[in-house]
Order: sequence, then structure tokens, then C-alpha cells
Amino acid sequence: MPTYTFAVWAPDYTDPDALNRRLSVRPKHFENAKPLIDKGVMRLGGALLDPSSTEKKMIGSVVVYEAESLEACRKIVEEDIYYTAGVWDKEKLVILPWISAAPLPPMHLD
Repeated sequence: MPTYTFAVWAPDYTDPDALNRRLSVRPKHFENAKPLIDKGVMRLGGALLDPSSTEKKMIGSVVVYEAESLEACRKIVEEDIYYTAGVWDKEKLVILPWISAAPLPPMHLD
């Protein structure tokens, strides 16, 4: 079955405890991402940073997925612990079909 590429913009909630929620589930987020990376489903991903912070404060995520459909991509996103634990703002999250202008590099977790 053919797959399509989707870009996900997932800003975090902005309440005072948002960063603490993110940090508390971050290890599990990475653990759950590893099989998606290994299967080539998660092609690119990382944290968005607050441009006014000199401390690299995380305020959201950008992720690129390969999936069979928009619905399949949405299911992957909605199963992510950042989504289920209330890190990503569900009202502001955006998933769009995407075409890369250059080849995507292999992804790895640091």
C-alpha cells in the first residue's frame, strides 16, 4: 500500500505546568518513538523552542510521518504520549500532507 508524507505542527499547552508535563513523559515519548523511527514511519521530529528564551525552553513539536492516509497519521499522533498526557494542545495541532523538496535524512534519537 502506498504511503504519504505528513507534517505535524504540535504546539504545547501554555499553562504553567505544561513544560513539567512534557518533561515528565519525555523518556516514554522517546521510547515509543524508537519503533516508529525503525519502521520508517517517523521520518523527522524535534522540539519547537521559545524564541524569547535563552534556556531552550520547549514549547511544542514538529514531526514528519509516513502513513497510508491522513486518518492513519492522525491515529499515530493521537496515540503519542505527548497527546494522551496533555502536552500537545489538541485544539491547535495541525496535520497536513507534505512533499519534501529534498531527501529526508535517516532519523536517530540522540
